[in-house]
Amino acid sequence: MFTTASISFKTALRPIAVSCLALSALSACVTTQQADTAAVAPEASFSLSNSVKYQRQSKEYPLLSAYVYKQATAALPASFDNQQTPSVIVLDVDETVLDNSLYQEERESKGMGYSSESWNAWIKREEATLVPGVDKFLATVIERGGKIALITNRDKTLDAHTWNNLLAMGLPLTPSNTCIMGRLPADKEAVDHKYIVNDKDRRRNAVKQGSPACSLTNEAASDSWNKPHNIIMQIGDNIEDFQGVTQEDAYLPAILPEVGTSLFILPNPMYGSW
Repeated sequence: MFTTASISFKTALRPIAVSCLALSALSACVTTQQADTAAVAPEASFSLSNSVKYQRQSKEYPLLSAYVYKQATAALPASFDNQQTPSVIVLDVDETVLDNSLYQEERESKGMGYSSESWNAWIKREEATLVPGVDKFLATVIERGGKIALITNRDKTLDAHTWNNLLAMGLPLTPSNTCIMGRLPADKEAVDHKYIVNDKDRRRNAVKQGSPACSLTNEAASDSWNKPHNIIMQIGDNIEDFQGVTQEDAYLPAILPEVGTSLFILPNPMYGSW
């Protein structure tokens, strides 16, 4: 049997109970919203290095690159025809023909650096753009009857992807006028610091001797490359893109007289043999 006082007391408790339930529900909602917000929180943002900013954003980089290729064009012979020994221009690929700064930007924006796995995946994407000025230079070489040897330290098994990327950029390259040679283990193993000073020397010698291992070739193209060639110009972004030179032992007074005539170096602040 309930007294009037007990009934009044229980009646008074009802609003308090309802309020507690409402507060509990609100607390649960807030907790759930916080969890949901945490689940979709954006990834941490990392700043780009000055070297990548320079290559991706500055006006100086394209100006310098285009200037180097303008000077290289001026140093070309008026014609490559009627030469007893064919002449060839040797170029590196990365940061010399193809600009891979997007790869560097993507890695740095995630707080990550270079790795061989991510680099090979980037090559397979075939999304590199052209270094400023290189398209007109290569077109001029080919128009004048010249040949191009692309000696790259990309793995040779990826040469097809490099070739596809180059053609996608509209370059007038064919197996007859262009020989592409990625790096093999033998190129590094051959370095003896006497006859083979850096890991591109073996491939340069093969071009000169008429035995380059050109990828993506055919019978007619192979015949055109299977003869001795004169290397009349070398272009790269690294001192080791020049024959017989290493970063450690490069003697600049001997190199300097050839710079601007047969040797041309492009800016690359992002990475190198230094």
